Amino acid sequence: MTANLQHDPMTKQQIKDALYEFLYTPLLKQFQSRLDTIIAKNSVLLGNAERSLTYKGVVYQSNGASLPRNMNRLHKQMQPSMDDYVNDLKQLNSYEIPYVLGFISQVLNSSNNPQDYLLVLPPSVHPPVEQLIKTYPCRTKKLSLIDIQNLQIRNQLSINLMKQRQVLNLLI
Repeated sequence: MTANLQHDPMTKQQIKDALYEFLYTPLLKQFQSRLDTIIAKNSVLLGNAERSLTYKGVVYQSNGASLPRNMNRLHKQMQPSMDDYVNDLKQLNSYEIPYVLGFISQVLNSSNNPQDYLLVLPPSVHPPVEQLIKTYPCRTKKLSLIDIQNLQIRNQLSINLMKQRQVLNLLI
């Protein structure tokens, strides 16, 4: 009898969450640091200590900051920095993350055997998956070499984005 996940969505979600955290936690910390810097400079320019601001109808705040009654607006001098921040965040959320998470979902939907995931995913993202697999009784694989190659070929852009994110994370 072969052990498999029996379509356990919780297990697959754990793997997806672990990969997301592995790939994006360093970047999200960098984004928060950038935002904290913009907010701090904006507060200095406005002469107050508020740790939040509004820009184009969106509220931005530093970690742990409570929202004040009178919200700071973005000082004109800070607009280029804020535009760069918003554009970078939009690019990440509308391009890179959908490709990467879509690929991860395809991999997870292609098999119920965790060992298969390691055959398709780039080796550089194996550590978080391997950590989770150690806790599962499943140690078999079912995907054929052709299935693995087809998944990788169809998703080469996503694979490249994952690898690029890991390299960029090293620079953060």
